[in-house]
Amino acid sequence: MTVVKFIFLLILITVMDHHGFLYRTDTDADEDEIESGSAEYYALAGKNNLKGTWRLTGISETKNGHGNSFTPEKQKEEFLLSFFPDSTYTQVTNDGRYVSGKWVFDEDSESVFLTSNRKTEEVKVLFDLASTGKRLVTLVFSPENSMSLAEYGRSLDKYKEDPYYAANNQWRVKPTESENEKQIHERLTNYIAHNLCILKSAQIREQDYISWEFSEGIIKLYNVGIGIVSIEKIPQSWIDNFYSREDALRAHEIFETYLRTGTHKKFATGNWVKDDYNILLGIQNGLTRMNNL
Repeated sequence: MTVVKFIFLLILITVMDHHGFLYRTDTDADEDEIESGSAEYYALAGKNNLKGTWRLTGISETKNGHGNSFTPEKQKEEFLLSFFPDSTYTQVTNDGRYVSGKWVFDEDSESVFLTSNRKTEEVKVLFDLASTGKRLVTLVFSPENSMSLAEYGRSLDKYKEDPYYAANNQWRVKPTESENEKQIHERLTNYIAHNLCILKSAQIREQDYISWEFSEGIIKLYNVGIGIVSIEKIPQSWIDNFYSREDALRAHEIFETYLRTGTHKKFATGNWVKDDYNILLGIQNGLTRMNNL
């Protein structure tokens, strides 16, 4: 794992609607549950606990011993780093790059060992707590380079249903050759599964917003309903997950055809997140049945 040379990023959740944030209409919380970010939650999560999803907030780089150099205008990239109980981790950038690997935390040295692509790196970890109650970590790669991250999503009890768990991100792994119809179907349905996990985890975590900033693709969600992004507006990051643009457009065509010709059950619970989840689940099941014929 290498430290990317771009410096200092603030997470501006309140002004990120241009990145595709959608807001919940049902915000009632269970008073008996522990609120994320509270002192009770922090104590339960454990100070030295990397499990969960973290978002980059800044990178510091020391040059020539003259202190930290910050150049915000060069900060182009954002990413999420997720650690799971089965010792796996994933990293997803907002421009579509994806890495998965294994991790082990050593309490004696307070370091995490990250293994990916047959390479292992030891990284010092410093834990902290923000005034808002959110957990913070600093990954120290060397005395000159460190990376700050803030808690983005707590670890789910059913962590394999997390949007960023590796099994839900196989659609991001670019193939080495053109795929056949069945393989394109499978890549498409795995992409849909990822989106289902986004919706489901938002309900479990009682999020006030749902972000597709790190999962841009061809699905459009409405209140209530599922649509498709037009060909001319397909994100390049989504196309790049396929072997070729032609394969990506074939997946788009498959999804568009099913939306137009498939049978879709209607839902109207008053909670658009739950309704869109059920509609999208029906679409995934229908496409899977088609692919197995």
